[in-house]
Amino acid sequence: MMAENPSLLVVDDEEVVCQACRRIFSRQGFQVEVNTDARQGLALATEKDYGIILLDIKMPNLDGIHFLERLREKKPDVPVLIITGYPSIPNAAAAMRLGACDYITKPFTSEEIIQAVHRVMSTRSSGTDGQDLAQAAAVFSAATTIPEAFFWEESWFRLEVDGSACMGAVLPGISRGLPTGIRLPRIGEVVYQGLPLAGVTMLNQPLWIIPAPLSGVVMEINEALHQHLGLLAEDPCGEGWIACLCTTRQDEAKQCRQRRILLVNADPASAGEQARKLTALGCLVQTVADRESLLAALEDKKDRVVFLDAASFGDAGPELAGLIGGLAPAMRIVVVASAQGAGESAYRKQKIFYYAVEPFTDNEIADILTAAFRVQEPPPGRPQRPRGPAEPISSITITNRNGHKVQLLAAPGLLWRNEGLGSLIGQALLERDLPVVMTPGEASRTPANILKAATACDRLMVLLARDSGLIQGSLTRDTKPEFDVEPGEAAGKVTMLAVQPDMMGGLAGLDQRTTAALAQHLVSEMMSY
Repeated sequence: MMAENPSLLVVDDEEVVCQACRRIFSRQGFQVEVNTDARQGLALATEKDYGIILLDIKMPNLDGIHFLERLREKKPDVPVLIITGYPSIPNAAAAMRLGACDYITKPFTSEEIIQAVHRVMSTRSSGTDGQDLAQAAAVFSAATTIPEAFFWEESWFRLEVDGSACMGAVLPGISRGLPTGIRLPRIGEVVYQGLPLAGVTMLNQPLWIIPAPLSGVVMEINEALHQHLGLLAEDPCGEGWIACLCTTRQDEAKQCRQRRILLVNADPASAGEQARKLTALGCLVQTVADRESLLAALEDKKDRVVFLDAASFGDAGPELAGLIGGLAPAMRIVVVASAQGAGESAYRKQKIFYYAVEPFTDNEIADILTAAFRVQEPPPGRPQRPRGPAEPISSITITNRNGHKVQLLAAPGLLWRNEGLGSLIGQALLERDLPVVMTPGEASRTPANILKAATACDRLMVLLARDSGLIQGSLTRDTKPEFDVEPGEAAGKVTMLAVQPDMMGGLAGLDQRTTAALAQHLVSEMMSY
């Protein structure tokens, strides 16, 4: 098993790399030490016992290869992960001969460095396999978990103070039939906000893709779901959780929101039962029982849905619905009615959002919550250009706000100017008032083309569709180059972005939600370098 507080040493002459690693791994429970002087770092590495050492290959005074040679004289077994900006065959071979476990190229993302460290430690640890290590590394104690759930559409997460997250989903449509199967993510897999976290199959329905509410590295999965799929419907925010992640992009939490319910019910018994069921579905519930309490509660008008119990208010219910609509017109009102209840037409006159007959009995409540909290589409920005014939795009190039020339080079058939992923990327870049150059046509992804493109820009992103056995639309990011494809200095500029293709081997068949999220991630990559 991994130590409760594993230690990690970073030796890199770039202070920004050291501090980034300190920030990332301190959140994951590591005791982190850093040093920008290779000789001082070697002294620390030989004197102390570290769980893993992150070592830059190119440093003044003492390079990584000589560092490793001297380290191995005293510490032959400590895991070492090489950090390199410009990898080469001789350096890589020499480092592996000296017992380096793996290497990662600069610039790397939080996901990549976390994934690499846990991969090295899982293969080097004795007496445990990768899954046991991942479970030990994922710290999800009930004492530190923030109880409120935050939602990205139907997916939820609960965030811990150390940045870890437990994730699941409240699935719409679950009332129309229990799921028949589930595809869980792999331990060590990187998932991205809005892209697939898991997939659920239901009878005679296509795979329902559950989006990840946050980006991160999967550290634990709920294997019990394979034997007890009913937990997805019976306890989706409890024992029906899907995966635990080491989160890597903390700002993404701002894009999620709580499901806040104002429950208006004059009957204490039924109010308590309804509140319990709503809370079990991840909702934050405030209950009011009379007009005066309702008026006070309506002063808070932000991001709430009203559940109004018709039976408990009788004939006075429609008037209350009108009061709510007048004081808080943006709030969506769900009327909870009984099968024998009357007054639907009176409620409909108040412009309610939904009239639900016994939704807590037939499990329709998950569908209602999804619809009630669905984020409305923002008003269109600048007018879109008229659609023309579909035209293939071989690359999209921008100069971003950092002054860097960044190019997205696409494999044939993946990007089109006026439709699908290519259109969404182009529109998002134009909305940011950036100069965008779309190169028409199709270019083969040959070593010569990649090398030529890399030398002409500051950063090259190569987009391809590749079967990795993941859920359609899943994204894998690889900055570790193939030495025979991207030699020399150009290697450090290239990032491979591989998307799990649709059934036809391309990206056109991905669902609209996944395509939109994928476009946002590609745009963010281009903007952030």
